[in-house]
Amino acid sequence: MSTPRAGVRWTSVLLFCALTFVLGWIVFWGLRPFLAFTLRAEIGMFAPLAAALVTRFVLDEGFGDFGLRLSFRRSWRWAYPAAYLLPLVLTAVGVVLALLFHQQQWVLYQRWEANLNLLARQLPPSQSRALHNAGAALLFAQLVSDLVLAVFANCLFTLGEEFGWRGHLVPRLAPLGEVWAALVVGIVWGIWHAPLIALDGYEYGVPAWWVAPFFCLFTIPLSGILTWLRLRSGSTWPGVLLHATVNQAGPLVLTLMLSDTASRFVGAPIGLLGVAPFWAFAAFLVATGRLRTRPGRSGYVKGVSLSSSARS
Repeated sequence: MSTPRAGVRWTSVLLFCALTFVLGWIVFWGLRPFLAFTLRAEIGMFAPLAAALVTRFVLDEGFGDFGLRLSFRRSWRWAYPAAYLLPLVLTAVGVVLALLFHQQQWVLYQRWEANLNLLARQLPPSQSRALHNAGAALLFAQLVSDLVLAVFANCLFTLGEEFGWRGHLVPRLAPLGEVWAALVVGIVWGIWHAPLIALDGYEYGVPAWWVAPFFCLFTIPLSGILTWLRLRSGSTWPGVLLHATVNQAGPLVLTLMLSDTASRFVGAPIGLLGVAPFWAFAAFLVATGRLRTRPGRSGYVKGVSLSSSARS
C-alpha cells in the first residue's frame, strides 16, 4: 500500500461522515413509512453532496479540490470512455463466471419473449403479430435505452454520491495514502447503505442488518476503481459516469439476462462471482502503482494539497 502521509483533515472528515449518515439514514430509515423504496434511494443519494457542501461552507475549505472541472486534458481523453466501458466489461466477465460455475442460466430470449407475450395480450391480433415480428429490433432498442440513455439520466443521481465520497472525502483522506483512502471510503460507503439493505432487502433480497457488511465486498473494489479515476483525472465527473453505468448494468443483468441464483451472495451481478472481476481490476491498479498519484503526471496532485496546513 501507499506510504501514509501526515495531514488528514479529521474535522472535515468526521463532520462530513456525521452529516452524510444523519441525512442519508433519515431518508432511508426515517421516511420509510411515507415514501417508496425507489424514491427514498434516489433522494438519499444526494445526502453525501449536501454533507460535503455544508462541511466546506462551515469549515471555509473552498472548492478547489472538489473535482468540478470536466478534465478533458489530452493525456486523459480516454477517462470518460473508460468510465463507461469498464463497468460493462467487468460486469460481463462476472456474468461469464456465473454461467461457467452454473450459478445462473442465460435467459435473455425467454425473458424477452415473456415480456412480449404479456404486452401482446393487451393489443389487437394484427398489432400483436407486428410486435413479435419487431421483437429483435425492440430488444436492441431496450438495451440501447438502458445502457445509454438511462445511464446518462442516472448521472443526475450518482453525482450526489460521487461529489460526496470522491469529490470531498477522498481528497481529505488522501494523505493516508491513496490505497488506504480508497479502502476507508469503500467501507464507509458500503455501511452507509445499511438501512436500505436491512429494511428493504436492497441488492440481496435479504432484509437483515448483517448483510450490510457483505455489501462492502462490492463497494471496496469499486471505491478503488473510482478513486483511481478521481486521482488520476483530477475530476469527479468520470466517477459520476462510471457509477451510473454500474447502477444500470447490474439490474439489467439480473432482471433480463440471467436467471436468479439460489443465492445472490454467490452469483452475478452483486455476489462473489459478480464482484470478482472488480476485485481483480482493483488489485491490478494497486499492484501496478496506478492508484498512486505521481507529481507531474496527475492533475489531482496539482489541485489538491496533501498538507493539512494548506487551504483548498
